Amino acid sequence: MSDEFLYRLHQATPRTWVTPTIVAINVAVWLLNVALGVPLLSPSGAELLAWGGNRLAETHLQPWRLFSATVLHAGIIHLAFNMWALWDVGRLAERFYGNAQFFLIYLWSGLFGSLASLFFAGRTAVSVGASGAIFGVVGALLAAIFTKHSRLPAPLVKPVRNSLLTFVGFSLFLGFTSGVVDNAAHLGGLAAGFGLALIMAERFDWTLYRRQGLARALIAMVVAAALALTLWRWLGYR
Repeated sequence: MSDEFLYRLHQATPRTWVTPTIVAINVAVWLLNVALGVPLLSPSGAELLAWGGNRLAETHLQPWRLFSATVLHAGIIHLAFNMWALWDVGRLAERFYGNAQFFLIYLWSGLFGSLASLFFAGRTAVSVGASGAIFGVVGALLAAIFTKHSRLPAPLVKPVRNSLLTFVGFSLFLGFTSGVVDNAAHLGGLAAGFGLALIMAERFDWTLYRRQGLARALIAMVVAAALALTLWRWLGYR
């Protein structure tokens, strides 16, 4: 990675504080769960539902579960894997898009992951976890790599692209073979993060960001809100 690009990246986003904050929130929620009696390794669906898990019958009446489910985890292994993945990809994505845009990508990707789950596993099972939002972060990085590769250092593009695609492929493979991984949430988050990032301006492309960053971020939010509302209404008819 070139020194010039690293300098521009750190100048654009001096501190990546959103990623560790999100990790801390997820860990704190899990610790609170355990302290109040939720099993360390394998909590039941009923226990997760009581804490705000995502399932169609309950979420239809309590839409806040679309968000609360994204900070709940089905045991320490689930939490550890998700937080490791977030820490690994989150800091780079936060440098690419800036603190505010990164937070919006994460939040909206988590929402779309929860919505997508309700069309599949979440119709009858309880869906929890940050993986939909994390897949959105991966999608945002892939959007930058695929559409702005000419503005990125060549030594960065190939290894990061390969690493991200391997992560996506392996995670989806586990979902199709294990039966306990919510691939709908993964794909919903991935598509959301990729789509939002296509509209937004990356902060490392400072000229474009300075001219269009705010406007493009607002457009991304309007598009995301309209699509989320459409999906939510569609769920009501199914």
